[in-house]
Amino acid sequence: MTAIAGPAAADDGLVTVTIAVPKDSGAARAAVLSAPALRDAFAGDGRFTLRDLESLLDDVPAPPADARLQEARRLHSKADLALSIVDLPVAADAYGQALVAFEQGAAALTDIAEVVDCFDKQATTFVLLGDRAAADNAWQRALALDPGFRLAPDAAPRVSKVFEGVLKTYRDPPIGKLTVYATSGAAEVWVDGVPRGSSPLTVDVPAGRHLVRVYREGYRAWGGAVEVKKGQEATAQAPLKPTTGFARLDELLTRLARNPDNDATVAEVSRLLKVDRLVLAVVATEGSVATVTGIAVDAVAGRVLGRAEKSLPVDGDFFVRDATRFFRERLVGEAATRAITAPTELERRTTRLSGDAEVVETPAAVVAGWVLSIGAVVPVGVGVGLGIATLNQSAAYRSRTQVDPELATIKNAWLFSAIGADVGYVVGAAMLTGGVILLINGYDEQQTREAVLRPGTQP
Repeated sequence: MTAIAGPAAADDGLVTVTIAVPKDSGAARAAVLSAPALRDAFAGDGRFTLRDLESLLDDVPAPPADARLQEARRLHSKADLALSIVDLPVAADAYGQALVAFEQGAAALTDIAEVVDCFDKQATTFVLLGDRAAADNAWQRALALDPGFRLAPDAAPRVSKVFEGVLKTYRDPPIGKLTVYATSGAAEVWVDGVPRGSSPLTVDVPAGRHLVRVYREGYRAWGGAVEVKKGQEATAQAPLKPTTGFARLDELLTRLARNPDNDATVAEVSRLLKVDRLVLAVVATEGSVATVTGIAVDAVAGRVLGRAEKSLPVDGDFFVRDATRFFRERLVGEAATRAITAPTELERRTTRLSGDAEVVETPAAVVAGWVLSIGAVVPVGVGVGLGIATLNQSAAYRSRTQVDPELATIKNAWLFSAIGADVGYVVGAAMLTGGVILLINGYDEQQTREAVLRPGTQP
């Protein structure tokens, strides 16, 4: 669940809340993955600003983690100023305090770049202070968070030299495992500012200290630093606690998930949240396919404006991307301006595979198979032609006397024709065999796609 509030500059100034709800326990993971897709869809529209649902339910200006994150940024700025005027002791102390505050605010941290920048500048400060060991440690921690981190091109030669020494020892970083659990079951897991999936989750990470954020709608986000050692597994247990105002909302959402067509319950959710509009995404799963039903509600009038539906493979790499596009196209603009229209028959047949196609595309293997099979006619035809030429040249060879001066020329032409015919037959046979194999695999893939598109069909 993500609270979206329209800023003062918005066209209508209305407040909209979007909520992702699992229809049953089996859809919890898909609903968790749908939540960031909802956030991304609204974040991409300049008419909206993001707010945490926790602040809306508990009527507080900001959760504690947000306050620590703001303090970390203030200390970061203070340290930058001290470094710019070469007040190195003050800069080193402020960077250290900022990094502690970043760890304390990990529950609200969704971008690791500012933490990596803080480590980088802390290391630079240590180099200037002559503390090589401390600089090495700071850069190693920065690389553990972001292995692709590199110094700015205009870095001082003295600083670059020390960093290059650290980088040489870190080109093949030691790896460990990080496992994250949440007391709420499924929840979003962020590692070093990047969403990695839903809990319980195990991922490989470079050895070192990592920042973990665990979030589930209606619960207070948890965050902290976890030390991962080479070849070992570190575990983080996130004790998520529901917000004060979540109990009543959870009860309504449970009722709503059972019957998303209950207009009265949808309107009651809107009134509880005291918003102008509600965008609800009810998520159901069938095997590896998640079906998301978007419902737009006019909370002021207490009526459902309309619905839109999309099915996607929840186990694919593109679920969040495709869900974001669907939410942006069918929920964001519609919810802000007009009612959502019912899905057309074509839209109900929308592909559940990743990509942009609205119907199942012919697999490339089928196209390649037909090209090879039909193309096999060319080398076979060439082989037949050369075979006929070989027979003619054989007859001509036998009709000449052994002292005929053209006998050697005819023999060579006969030999090359025979070899060319054999090559044509072999190439043609190989192309036909490859084409048949591609066609078998391609049509099998197409039937599988059709089965995913319409679960009731048989491949």
